[in-house]
Amino acid sequence: MKKLDVLQIINRPSITGGMELYTLNLARELRKSGHNVTLALRSGTEFFSAARAEDFKTIPITRGGALQPYNIYSISSFLLKNKCDILHAHTGNDYWPPLLAKWLTLSSGARVFVTRHILSAPRGFSSKFYFQHVNTVCVSKAVYQTMQNFSARGSKMKMIYPGIKLENFRPSETEPSFRNKFNFCAGDYVIAAMHKWFEKTFVILEKILSAFGDAKIIIAGELKKNEIAMIESSPYKNRIFICGVIKNMAEFYRSANMFLFPSFDEAFGLVVAEAMAMGLPVVTASTGGASEIFEDGSCGYKVDINDTAGFVSAVSKIKNDPALSARLGEAGINLARNYDMAVTAAEMQKAYYESLG
Repeated sequence: MKKLDVLQIINRPSITGGMELYTLNLARELRKSGHNVTLALRSGTEFFSAARAEDFKTIPITRGGALQPYNIYSISSFLLKNKCDILHAHTGNDYWPPLLAKWLTLSSGARVFVTRHILSAPRGFSSKFYFQHVNTVCVSKAVYQTMQNFSARGSKMKMIYPGIKLENFRPSETEPSFRNKFNFCAGDYVIAAMHKWFEKTFVILEKILSAFGDAKIIIAGELKKNEIAMIESSPYKNRIFICGVIKNMAEFYRSANMFLFPSFDEAFGLVVAEAMAMGLPVVTASTGGASEIFEDGSCGYKVDINDTAGFVSAVSKIKNDPALSARLGEAGINLARNYDMAVTAAEMQKAYYESLG
């Protein structure tokens, strides 16, 4: 099959979230398959520097709204000077510039793709109109159903699960650096959690700490001032450890015995796949894209977000049964292979080719 010329567009300054990692890893896999990949990025940012360090070709875009004139101009200039088969946008503010640039430059042979990374529906007539003219990649069945309910007839949609760079998540080759950093004892039971929806999930964390006196919780991500204040005023503050923004998430998971992710509106939840790849039993909310990653009881448990006691019970099952914990962790390692970015990239290439006819 012919090699494609692909422009990946993402208006993000840093590589700290699942969407940014997804975009960079997709670009890597596409290039590995022989495709010609260019990235549209904000100049002078961490993301831009990382792309240039890997010798990706780049074009400049800037922050701004969905109709940012400079971004339309930059992509239009690129299309006038270069052959391009696929323009693939990843954030809401990236959606319109490639489509408008395609129309302005009469690049009828190019196809515009957008990956829908959020669970909520788009808003407004212009959005319905927009999605009739692009190829939408939905990152989960939940997102696909939302877009089906929203979209006008004739909209082109495909569900492709995101992937992780599996080679970066090898338990035997990873140091438990946060366990070492916080001087945890060998007998401490460490639960890894994320900062998302912290005000809602903190109630769950406190109930777990109340139930298990030997449990400690490590939290990845940047907390807001009011969220830090919640921890400081908690009677369990000495057992809650803030790790901040983490570049090597494998070390975070390796420092824990279990991964707790009660985020109820995830489009997908790459962190769940990452934790599974590191051999951790997982406990997640029973709604959203994250709930699609594993069957309840196979690699962990899924609990209704409003059932605080249910989360405590799920943690108890895993914590108090080492054999069960080991089985769930091993099953997670095996299942995580389905979420390798190489699998995602292969599905994406297939979608690209199908759109080109």
